[in-house]
Amino acid sequence: MRKSDFRADLCFGLGTRGEYPNFRGGFVHIDDVAAAQILAMEEPKASGRILCSSSVAHHWSEIIEMLRTKYPLYPLYILCFTPKCGSEEGRDMPHSLDPRKIHELGFGSFKSLDEMFDDCIKCFQDKGLI
Repeated sequence: MRKSDFRADLCFGLGTRGEYPNFRGGFVHIDDVAAAQILAMEEPKASGRILCSSSVAHHWSEIIEMLRTKYPLYPLYILCFTPKCGSEEGRDMPHSLDPRKIHELGFGSFKSLDEMFDDCIKCFQDKGLI
């Protein structure tokens, strides 16, 4: 896949139209998802729905600001966004996610938001995508 194709797919997948989404959501590192999945499959006490997400829901404006601060050499358009928030309403309400169930099964702490995006950017750099 060419760099430009990947960026276009990434932007399409994120639903961007030049603006970053007016959206608040939880994030989780793929390594944490895999570890939680294995734990839940191996633990006999596991049942029902088990949330695997940080307990804080972040707004995209926070993500954009973090990326802008940590990676000033990458203009935001490379990461699919202009520095303007979308106007869609109703998806930016503060909320939290309760990962207590996975912790009760013995899962440790989740990787931080910084670690998640650092690993993501490093992967993109390693693959020559940005």
